[in-house]
Amino acid sequence: KQWYQRRVAITAGKNRGKHAELTLSEIRGCDDNTVFYESLGRVFVLEPKEVIMNQLTSKISGCKDSISKYEEQKTYLSKNLKESENAIRELIESKKNVKS
Repeated sequence: KQWYQRRVAITAGKNRGKHAELTLSEIRGCDDNTVFYESLGRVFVLEPKEVIMNQLTSKISGCKDSISKYEEQKTYLSKNLKESENAIRELIESKKNVKS
């Protein structure tokens, strides 16, 4: 279950990062005089282009950090699962050998 949750979190992080990258590339192509609004709940606030670009850049780096963290956790959980499976196999084999 935890492994699956990490996989879902990785996918969600990749999607958020990709969305931020696409938005950033579109904003870079806009004129410096273009008006940008940021959504804050139900309110839209006028923000300068640089502020929006900085927020998107930090969001992208945050997504990359969380993705790498979740991938490490997923790898650890995979190793732990394999070790547990091997331990159970050995236990079953030892029970079979004792009965024989």
